Amino acid sequence: MSDHRRRTIAGLVAAALFVATPAGNGHAQDSPQAPDSPPPPPDFLSRKLPLPEEILRQKREGQYITGIPLVGIDPELGAVLGAAVQVFDNGSRESPLFAYSPYRRQIQAGAQVGIQRNFATVYLAYDQPYVDDSPWRIKSYAGYKENKFLNYFGTGEETLEPLHYPGAARTFSRLDDFEAALRRKDNGITWSNYVAYQQSQVLGTINLEYDILGGLLRPLVGIQFSRIGVADYSGQKVDGATEQETKLAEDERRGRILGFDGGWDNTLRVGIAFDTRDYEPDPRSGVLAQALVSGSLQALGSDFDYGQATLGLTGYATVIPGYDRLVAVGNATYSVRFGDVPFYVMNRLALPKAEVRTGLGGFPTLRGYSSNRFVGPATWGANAELRWDFSQFVVWEQTLKTSLAPFVDTGRVFDRAGSFSVQDWKVTWGIGLKLSWNLATVVSFDYGVSPEGSMFYMELGHAF
Repeated sequence: MSDHRRRTIAGLVAAALFVATPAGNGHAQDSPQAPDSPPPPPDFLSRKLPLPEEILRQKREGQYITGIPLVGIDPELGAVLGAAVQVFDNGSRESPLFAYSPYRRQIQAGAQVGIQRNFATVYLAYDQPYVDDSPWRIKSYAGYKENKFLNYFGTGEETLEPLHYPGAARTFSRLDDFEAALRRKDNGITWSNYVAYQQSQVLGTINLEYDILGGLLRPLVGIQFSRIGVADYSGQKVDGATEQETKLAEDERRGRILGFDGGWDNTLRVGIAFDTRDYEPDPRSGVLAQALVSGSLQALGSDFDYGQATLGLTGYATVIPGYDRLVAVGNATYSVRFGDVPFYVMNRLALPKAEVRTGLGGFPTLRGYSSNRFVGPATWGANAELRWDFSQFVVWEQTLKTSLAPFVDTGRVFDRAGSFSVQDWKVTWGIGLKLSWNLATVVSFDYGVSPEGSMFYMELGHAF
């Protein structure tokens, strides 16, 4: 992977937005129209604060559509082409839930294909808080992803070591040098795909949540069905040279991993969230604390029995009293897996915010490292950002906000639950440009730097 492919992505920031298409009675709120006092919430939200006055004033009524082209250079896949569309329904401003919900329903759909490397993804997600004005919330996700060059650097604490492969006596401190060495062809052999394999995945999930404690606490129950396909490169021909044994095949031969042939991964999950965030898509204050336990069971058709427990804590606070455009954000995650865990789920952090979130490396965990760079039975991660909203304006009745966000990420994996060390934690740093569109659609342009190199990302939503 050349250096420019890691450091550049879509150069069309100004053209990255389709003009939002209002539907129904949707219209921009660019003048103070919110009531002085929002209508009182239902009893099940008695302890939840209304949206901040500025957000409530700008929040649109009814339905509207936002969309972005996902066109550019992915940090690892090369040239990509695709798009994502979000359909929002905020309901009526007269509803008592208007001032207490991020939206009444959201539909999100997207598709993307790789032009240089075989990659494809398509997904559809649905989110409806307060179904029929009740405490219930439903979230669902269905998608398909195929990646012919998914990273596999091993599992456990061995991934913390410098980059290396059997065809070289040395280690590599920079990813560019490591990849250049892998691509060499000597005497009819090559290691070009040593840290890659092919994976396809069909995924479907549904989660039900229910507000209690006046809207601050949400228990969760859900189910996931997934089918994973795996293919290895060992022995294949690459430009006339024979691919040597990959890291994945090596670990399979030595009995270090399960799941080399792929399989079904069906899980039940239960969890709980304590949530005081003022505005869920782009918070300025509050706390989100989550705990989730999931189990993959052969009784559900899975090929392996294993479990996972994940804890997450994210806090948001304004830095300067009375100035809410400078927000400090801190995030911490711990996840542990136990039982017969297949290698292809060892990287999953499992929090329901993002069904396809991966392990340490890349957006949103260690920006600047390759995706799945550090994967293990136990994972610690922490992040900090300082988000400064430096500009807000209206274009074609669309409210846009731009923010700068310097950040620091850190994390480490362990071979066993309960293990801990202050050594070998990986640290990255960088800066992001955030573009908020009609409050609820956030696009992140993040540039991360690690000891192994640098990468540039374009993603929907904040990292956390």
